[in-house]
Amino acid sequence: MAGKDLMKMEEAAMAGEERVGSVMMTVGKVLLWFAFILCSFVYVGLRSGSHMWMWWVLGQGTLGLILLGVGAHKRGSLTE
Repeated sequence: MAGKDLMKMEEAAMAGEERVGSVMMTVGKVLLWFAFILCSFVYVGLRSGSHMWMWWVLGQGTLGLILLGVGAHKRGSLTE
């Protein structure tokens, strides 16, 4: 009986890791979409001499890609 309880706890912990990975991927996708939307301000900012929008979009896009990668790693394969 103790072995079954241990297996259930391991499965619950695995499901938690998959959930964290999925949430990280969702946040990464949202950050990337906002970065794509903000790309419209990069040209205007550069034309006026400000580099803020460019650095903002690069930082947000980088963070989004990192979260996508880490989330995919944590979530693992969905076919296993």
